Amino acid sequence: KMLNLEDQKNYDLKMFVTKSMQFEKGISQSYEAILQDLEWLDIHDAVLYTYDKPIVHLQQEAFTVPRHIYVKAVLHDGIVRTTFGKAQRKRSKDIFHNNLFWEGGSEKLLLPLFANEVLYGVLLCNMSEKLFENGEFLAGQLGIAEKMLYLLKTNEDIQNQYEESMVVLRENNIALDALAKSDGLTGILNRRGFTEEASKWLEKYRKEKDLLVAYIDMNNLKIINDRYGHDEGDFSIQTISNTLKDIFPDGVVGRIGGDEFALLTEYAGEDLEELKNRVYNVFRVFNAGSDKAYNVMVSAGFYVIDKECETELADALAFADEKLYIEKQNRPKVVAKDAIES
Repeated sequence: KMLNLEDQKNYDLKMFVTKSMQFEKGISQSYEAILQDLEWLDIHDAVLYTYDKPIVHLQQEAFTVPRHIYVKAVLHDGIVRTTFGKAQRKRSKDIFHNNLFWEGGSEKLLLPLFANEVLYGVLLCNMSEKLFENGEFLAGQLGIAEKMLYLLKTNEDIQNQYEESMVVLRENNIALDALAKSDGLTGILNRRGFTEEASKWLEKYRKEKDLLVAYIDMNNLKIINDRYGHDEGDFSIQTISNTLKDIFPDGVVGRIGGDEFALLTEYAGEDLEELKNRVYNVFRVFNAGSDKAYNVMVSAGFYVIDKECETELADALAFADEKLYIEKQNRPKVVAKDAIES
């Protein structure tokens, strides 16, 4: 009979160890597993507490009781429930007077839950003869279980922080990439950004449709800077940028130099001379309604990339630049509105 009782006790111990570690995440519900199988010790009512952080407590060292302690799970009449949120936080001095379980009886046992020199919490439960014999084992096993839950929770927090950091990093990289491709003065693409976006366009549409490439240059930027100030020069550059985006809303527009702009868009088949005059006329209308003392003017060179050809972006821009050079020779040099064109 004694051997049978010993075998049953060993079996109960093994089953308790197994069941008390049946959790995969360090969440509040996982603490239920720790209290699920205490019947073998005749424990029917218990409260599982944890400290906010594990406490290192060495031998012969005075122990300072934390001001608050946290209720993780409650066992009452064989039923375990989990507590959440604000309901978990209790004052340590009220640990015996919180009405979390039984009303009658005064035999309560408080066990420290520890692993080595680290204290993770305490277990408050009803006293029993079996608990008197196995209390140290119970405290050690539950301490290990709480340690594992703490480590799991810490690991999950680190993982969440890592994932949040990666999201922020990706967002920052996207923002930095956008900044690296954007012109600080105008907000449109800079040379790098234009080259990348226009190359994507060319790769995507070169077999489907004809594309129009334009090289556009501001007239007389140096004169405006010298005579009216660099703020007015910046205003002129911004005006050209906004105007080109308005004229070609579906194209790729970039500022690729101080007063140089490039454009790639779908070619609708219109006469290039008429298109050029339409661009110039938009600036004439702007100047007529502007209160500035000077004109904002541009010169443009256009080149069509035929869908049957294998023309590269750099070559198309070079052809457009050649046409721009010829165009600039014939453009008026008048800057001030009150000047007489010769």
